[in-house]
Amino acid sequence: MNTVIHKYPLAIVTEQLLFLPADAELLSAQMQGDALSLWALVDPSQPPEARKIRVYGTGHLVEDTDDLHYIGTTQMQISGGGALVWHVFEVMAI
Repeated sequence: MNTVIHKYPLAIVTEQLLFLPADAELLSAQMQGDALSLWALVDPSQPPEARKIRVYGTGHLVEDTDDLHYIGTTQMQISGGGALVWHVFEVMAI
């Protein structure tokens, strides 16, 4: 097995599907510049599988918490100062 760390862009939307190599280990979600990204330890030779990701802002309603696995929290700087804070989860039951 040849594992490498790959970066995947995330949209700042409540729910999205990512297609990652099977058995990818989700490591972290952070801002890189002005883009939200997810890093995963993957074996690129594995076939792709769908992974459901949710992004919530602080104070937003979080649904189905029993099915969520926390990946990370990050801050997005906004013009005029301040920041928006995003919390990223994987939905374990697709």
